[in-house]
Amino acid sequence: MSDISASQTHVSLLLRIRENDRDPEAWNAFVNRYGRRIYEWCLNRKLQPADAEDVTQNVLIKLARQMGSFEYQSNLTFRGWLRRITENAITDFFRELRAEKRASEIQAELDQLDSAVAQADLTTRLCDEFDLEILEIAKQRVKQRIEPQRWKAWEQISIEQKSGHEVAEELGMLVPTVYSSRYQVQKMIAAEVEKLQESSEQIFRLNS
Repeated sequence: MSDISASQTHVSLLLRIRENDRDPEAWNAFVNRYGRRIYEWCLNRKLQPADAEDVTQNVLIKLARQMGSFEYQSNLTFRGWLRRITENAITDFFRELRAEKRASEIQAELDQLDSAVAQADLTTRLCDEFDLEILEIAKQRVKQRIEPQRWKAWEQISIEQKSGHEVAEELGMLVPTVYSSRYQVQKMIAAEVEKLQESSEQIFRLNS
């Protein structure tokens, strides 16, 4: 893998782990963020919390290994790559699990995880988390560039679901200015998301 700058590695935790799976800060953040998705997936399929934790830890380790070793293919997007390594990680996990012949009392629950539908669901959850991470980074970048009042207007009308009149009165703005702020911020966020996705693709290719 080639070296990449510290600023580039902030594009995504997945890319940071791919670059260096021994980075403790990146690993802890990766576990907290993506591990939560895997853990919820396990609980939704009736595993007990302790068993869900075991599965989560093992799948995360497999996922990190896959990120470091999976070769780039020109027909894959970054999201496609994430789907592929997730599928590979889950396959590896269940192959080892079957070899170990886990205790019969949780075998039924594990069988529910080891299905095409369940695995597709986990893959989608992790891809959605990547999209959410990119969106959050984009929002932080825009927040640093936009006037605080305009950012608050966007936040209140888009996230808090307040009316334009409520926001205008609370922030001392004209109603048309509130709506123009929403449009401006939305447009800037969309542009940042697009740039971040492009950066992810570029770094992905450089490190493959």
